Amino acid sequence: MLRAALDILLPRHCPVSRRPLLADEPGPVAPEVLRAMAVCGPDYCSRCGAPQGPGVGVVAACDSCRAARDGFGTTEITAVGRYTEPMRSMCKAMKFGNARDIARPLAAYLTQLLMDRGVAQQVDVVVPMPLHVLRRFERGYNQAELLAAPIARALAKPLLANAMRRTRGTERQARLSPLERRRNVDGVFVVRPAFVGTIAETSVLLVDDVMTTGSTFAAAAQALKTAGAKAVYGAIAARAALDDE
Repeated sequence: MLRAALDILLPRHCPVSRRPLLADEPGPVAPEVLRAMAVCGPDYCSRCGAPQGPGVGVVAACDSCRAARDGFGTTEITAVGRYTEPMRSMCKAMKFGNARDIARPLAAYLTQLLMDRGVAQQVDVVVPMPLHVLRRFERGYNQAELLAAPIARALAKPLLANAMRRTRGTERQARLSPLERRRNVDGVFVVRPAFVGTIAETSVLLVDDVMTTGSTFAAAAQALKTAGAKAVYGAIAARAALDDE
């Protein structure tokens, strides 16, 4: 009764389709939005997470990541799908529109993929990509942590939400060229001293919302390995290309 009353007084709206959500639609987005998502299946690039065409299978490198000759410092990256609609609008609403609940279905998709691919059995701890303290204060939350928390619970792995920090503020990667992106995040991540012992000799699942060139992932993975991590696996909501920004 309380929910029905609230739906009348303060009707919930889907942040993607903008239509009111009905009482029997408890999710954060409209069901038709989720149905329109092209969730990655058995055809994908294990190096960067990019979905591949039907029948391609699992490839070790693809057109999306072939230019990254040194890789991303990760053993494997899992992505829900490409950064196209409606995934693009979902990620933007979660990141910039305070639509925090969108993390729940995205985390559920990621969890299932991690289990299906055997990654869940390989990782020991879950670490979200950190935001700079000022950006987190401005936004009020870290979207990567919103994704990482339910994944850690579902996999029964420790969530090390504060294990990493950014040493300085950076420009938003979407505004920069590939070379500028690498320079922008070079040396920007460190593992907090209190977590070095916890990170050492573990396989880390590093979680973020979107990956484009992979510069941010590579810098964060390097910081984790410097702290002693034996392997870093990636989990992202969307794999973007440069022209997807």
